Amino acid sequence: MENATTRRRLRSKGTMRRRLTLSSASVRINSDAITAILGPIYNDLPKTNAAGQHNLTYGEVEWPTLARMLDYVQKQEWQLPSGRFYDLGCGRARAVLYMAMSGLFDYAVGIEVLPERISLAKQALQKLRDSIPIAGSKVKLFEASFLNPAFKYKDARLIFLSNMCFDTQTQDALFRKLNIEMPKGSIVFCSRGPNEELNAFEEIAVEKLPMTWTPTSEIHILRHL
Repeated sequence: MENATTRRRLRSKGTMRRRLTLSSASVRINSDAITAILGPIYNDLPKTNAAGQHNLTYGEVEWPTLARMLDYVQKQEWQLPSGRFYDLGCGRARAVLYMAMSGLFDYAVGIEVLPERISLAKQALQKLRDSIPIAGSKVKLFEASFLNPAFKYKDARLIFLSNMCFDTQTQDALFRKLNIEMPKGSIVFCSRGPNEELNAFEEIAVEKLPMTWTPTSEIHILRHL
Protein backbone atom coordinates (compact mmCIF):
# COMPACT_ATOMS: atom_id res chain seq x y z
CA MET A 1 0.00 0.00 0.00
CA GLU A 2 1.29 3.45 -0.85
CA ASN A 3 2.22 5.53 2.15
CA ALA A 4 0.85 9.03 2.71
CA THR A 5 4.04 10.73 1.49
CA THR A 6 3.98 8.87 -1.82
CA ARG A 7 0.30 9.71 -2.35
CA ARG A 8 0.98 13.40 -1.68
CA ARG A 9 3.84 13.43 -4.19
CA LEU A 10 1.68 11.80 -6.85
CA ARG A 11 -1.16 14.24 -6.22
CA SER A 12 1.27 17.17 -6.41
CA LYS A 13 2.76 15.91 -9.68
CA GLY A 14 -0.71 15.37 -11.12
CA THR A 15 -1.77 18.86 -10.11
CA MET A 16 1.28 20.41 -11.80
CA ARG A 17 0.53 18.52 -15.01
CA ARG A 18 -3.12 19.59 -15.00
CA ARG A 19 -2.17 23.22 -14.46
CA LEU A 20 0.31 23.13 -17.30
CA THR A 21 -2.19 21.43 -19.58
CA LEU A 22 -5.13 23.70 -18.82
CA SER A 23 -3.40 27.04 -18.38
CA SER A 24 -1.93 29.31 -21.00
CA ALA A 25 1.60 28.75 -22.28
CA SER A 26 2.75 31.81 -20.33
CA VAL A 27 2.16 30.17 -16.93
CA ARG A 28 5.15 30.75 -14.64
CA ILE A 29 6.77 27.80 -12.89
CA ASN A 30 9.44 28.02 -10.21
CA SER A 31 12.97 26.94 -11.09
CA ASP A 32 12.97 23.87 -8.84
CA ALA A 33 9.88 22.52 -10.58
CA ILE A 34 11.41 23.09 -14.01
CA THR A 35 14.58 21.25 -13.01
CA ALA A 36 12.54 18.37 -11.60
CA ILE A 37 10.77 18.00 -14.95
CA LEU A 38 13.74 18.48 -17.29
CA GLY A 39 16.40 16.70 -15.22
CA PRO A 40 15.21 13.15 -16.00
CA ILE A 41 14.75 14.01 -19.68
CA TYR A 42 18.37 15.11 -20.02
CA ASN A 43 19.69 12.31 -17.84
CA ASP A 44 18.23 9.82 -20.33
CA LEU A 45 19.14 11.77 -23.46
CA PRO A 46 22.24 10.61 -25.38
CA LYS A 47 25.36 12.71 -24.87
CA THR A 48 26.92 14.71 -27.67
CA ASN A 49 30.59 14.78 -28.57
CA ALA A 50 32.74 17.61 -29.83
CA ALA A 51 32.66 17.44 -33.60
CA GLY A 52 33.11 19.36 -36.80
CA GLN A 53 34.96 22.54 -37.60
CA HIS A 54 32.73 24.79 -35.50
CA ASN A 55 34.25 24.03 -32.11
CA LEU A 56 36.44 21.49 -30.35
CA THR A 57 34.70 21.32 -27.00
CA TYR A 58 31.20 20.82 -25.68
CA GLY A 59 29.62 21.52 -22.33
CA GLU A 60 26.28 22.62 -20.98
CA VAL A 61 24.91 25.18 -18.58
CA GLU A 62 23.90 23.84 -15.17
CA TRP A 63 20.43 24.31 -13.70
CA PRO A 64 21.48 26.82 -10.97
CA THR A 65 23.03 29.05 -13.63
CA LEU A 66 19.78 29.06 -15.57
CA ALA A 67 17.94 30.02 -12.39
CA ARG A 68 20.40 32.89 -11.93
CA MET A 69 19.63 34.14 -15.43
CA LEU A 70 15.96 34.30 -14.51
CA ASP A 71 16.87 36.34 -11.44
CA TYR A 72 18.39 39.03 -13.66
CA VAL A 73 15.43 39.05 -16.00
CA GLN A 74 12.92 39.47 -13.18
CA LYS A 75 14.73 41.74 -10.73
CA GLN A 76 16.52 44.39 -12.74
CA GLU A 77 14.74 47.72 -12.82
CA TRP A 78 15.43 48.11 -16.54
CA GLN A 79 13.91 44.77 -17.49
CA LEU A 80 11.88 44.49 -20.67
CA PRO A 81 8.22 43.56 -20.25
CA SER A 82 8.37 40.96 -23.02
CA GLY A 83 10.64 39.39 -25.60
CA ARG A 84 12.38 36.17 -26.55
CA PHE A 85 15.14 34.06 -25.06
CA TYR A 86 17.87 33.01 -27.49
CA ASP A 87 20.55 30.38 -26.96
CA LEU A 88 23.14 30.87 -29.70
CA GLY A 89 24.80 27.50 -30.09
CA CYS A 90 22.13 25.71 -28.10
CA GLY A 91 23.48 22.15 -28.25
CA ARG A 92 20.86 19.80 -26.80
CA ALA A 93 18.67 22.84 -25.91
CA ARG A 94 18.73 22.40 -22.16
CA ALA A 95 18.60 26.19 -21.64
CA VAL A 96 15.93 26.65 -24.32
CA LEU A 97 13.47 24.22 -22.77
CA TYR A 98 14.14 25.62 -19.30
CA MET A 99 13.45 29.19 -20.35
CA ALA A 100 10.35 28.19 -22.31
CA MET A 101 8.92 26.62 -19.16
CA SER A 102 9.67 29.68 -17.03
CA GLY A 103 6.80 31.62 -18.57
CA LEU A 104 8.91 34.79 -18.79
CA PHE A 105 9.44 34.83 -22.54
CA ASP A 106 7.27 35.07 -25.63
CA TYR A 107 9.36 32.25 -27.14
CA ALA A 108 12.57 30.41 -26.34
CA VAL A 109 14.72 29.98 -29.45
CA GLY A 110 17.68 27.65 -29.92
CA ILE A 111 20.05 27.97 -32.85
CA GLU A 112 22.63 25.23 -33.44
CA VAL A 113 24.78 24.61 -36.50
CA LEU A 114 25.64 20.93 -35.88
CA PRO A 115 22.95 18.47 -37.06
CA GLU A 116 23.67 15.85 -34.38
CA ARG A 117 23.09 18.33 -31.60
CA ILE A 118 19.90 19.85 -32.99
CA SER A 119 18.60 16.30 -33.46
CA LEU A 120 19.15 15.64 -29.75
CA ALA A 121 17.51 18.97 -28.93
CA LYS A 122 14.42 17.91 -30.87
CA GLN A 123 14.40 14.57 -29.05
CA ALA A 124 14.42 16.38 -25.71
CA LEU A 125 11.60 18.67 -26.87
CA GLN A 126 9.53 15.69 -27.97
CA LYS A 127 10.04 13.98 -24.60
CA LEU A 128 8.85 17.13 -22.87
CA ARG A 129 5.80 17.37 -25.13
CA ASP A 130 4.99 13.70 -24.53
CA SER A 131 4.98 14.38 -20.80
CA ILE A 132 3.42 17.87 -20.71
CA PRO A 133 2.08 18.85 -24.16
CA ILE A 134 1.75 22.59 -23.62
CA ALA A 135 5.22 22.95 -22.06
CA GLY A 136 6.95 22.92 -25.45
CA SER A 137 4.55 25.21 -27.27
CA LYS A 138 6.85 28.24 -26.94
CA VAL A 139 10.02 26.54 -28.26
CA LYS A 140 11.64 27.14 -31.64
CA LEU A 141 14.73 25.16 -32.76
CA PHE A 142 16.80 25.92 -35.84
CA GLU A 143 19.69 24.07 -37.48
CA ALA A 144 21.60 27.10 -38.73
CA SER A 145 24.34 29.60 -38.03
CA PHE A 146 23.37 32.28 -35.54
CA LEU A 147 25.11 34.75 -37.87
CA ASN A 148 22.60 34.03 -40.64
CA PRO A 149 21.09 37.38 -41.73
CA ALA A 150 17.65 35.78 -41.51
CA PHE A 151 17.93 35.93 -37.72
CA LYS A 152 17.21 39.35 -36.24
CA TYR A 153 17.61 39.79 -32.49
CA LYS A 154 15.42 42.88 -32.18
CA ASP A 155 12.94 40.93 -30.04
CA ALA A 156 15.54 39.52 -27.63
CA ARG A 157 14.95 39.84 -23.90
CA LEU A 158 17.82 37.53 -22.88
CA ILE A 159 20.57 35.95 -24.96
CA PHE A 160 22.89 33.21 -23.74
CA LEU A 161 26.08 32.20 -25.49
CA SER A 162 28.78 29.89 -24.25
CA ASN A 163 31.44 31.58 -26.35
CA MET A 164 34.68 30.72 -24.59
CA CYS A 165 35.90 28.75 -27.61
CA PHE A 166 34.63 31.02 -30.36
CA ASP A 167 37.31 32.11 -32.79
CA THR A 168 38.00 35.84 -33.01
CA GLN A 169 36.20 36.26 -36.33
CA THR A 170 33.00 34.63 -35.05
CA GLN A 171 33.16 36.46 -31.73
CA ASP A 172 33.56 39.87 -33.34
CA ALA A 173 30.93 39.29 -36.03
CA LEU A 174 28.36 38.11 -33.50
CA PHE A 175 28.81 41.01 -31.10
CA ARG A 176 28.66 43.51 -33.94
CA LYS A 177 25.35 41.95 -34.98
CA LEU A 178 23.99 41.98 -31.42
CA ASN A 179 25.24 45.54 -30.97
CA ILE A 180 23.06 46.69 -33.86
CA GLU A 181 20.00 44.52 -33.37
CA MET A 182 19.34 43.94 -29.66
CA PRO A 183 16.81 46.25 -27.95
CA LYS A 184 17.63 48.61 -25.10
CA GLY A 185 17.52 46.84 -21.73
CA SER A 186 18.06 43.34 -23.08
CA ILE A 187 20.66 41.11 -21.41
CA VAL A 188 23.51 38.91 -22.62
CA PHE A 189 24.98 36.11 -20.49
CA CYS A 190 28.28 35.03 -22.03
CA SER A 191 31.54 33.29 -21.17
CA ARG A 192 33.55 36.27 -22.40
CA GLY A 193 32.65 39.78 -23.42
CA PRO A 194 33.24 41.41 -26.78
CA ASN A 195 36.79 41.90 -28.00
CA GLU A 196 35.91 45.25 -29.49
CA GLU A 197 34.78 48.39 -27.71
CA LEU A 198 31.06 48.38 -28.37
CA ASN A 199 29.35 51.35 -26.81
CA ALA A 200 25.95 49.66 -26.85
CA PHE A 201 26.97 47.19 -24.12
CA GLU A 202 27.54 47.77 -20.42
CA GLU A 203 29.02 45.01 -18.28
CA ILE A 204 26.88 44.99 -15.15
CA ALA A 205 28.41 41.97 -13.40
CA VAL A 206 30.84 39.06 -13.61
CA GLU A 207 29.85 35.98 -11.64
CA LYS A 208 31.31 32.54 -11.00
CA LEU A 209 28.56 30.12 -11.94
CA PRO A 210 28.37 26.36 -12.52
CA MET A 211 28.73 24.86 -15.96
CA THR A 212 29.25 21.17 -16.70
CA TRP A 213 33.02 21.63 -17.07
CA THR A 214 33.56 23.58 -13.84
CA PRO A 215 31.47 24.75 -10.86
CA THR A 216 33.00 28.24 -11.08
CA SER A 217 32.87 29.31 -14.70
CA GLU A 218 33.26 33.06 -15.25
CA ILE A 219 30.07 34.49 -16.72
CA HIS A 220 29.80 38.07 -17.95
CA ILE A 221 26.42 39.77 -17.73
CA LEU A 222 25.97 42.58 -20.25
CA ARG A 223 23.14 45.05 -20.67
CA HIS A 224 22.34 46.60 -24.01
CA LEU A 225 22.14 50.38 -23.63
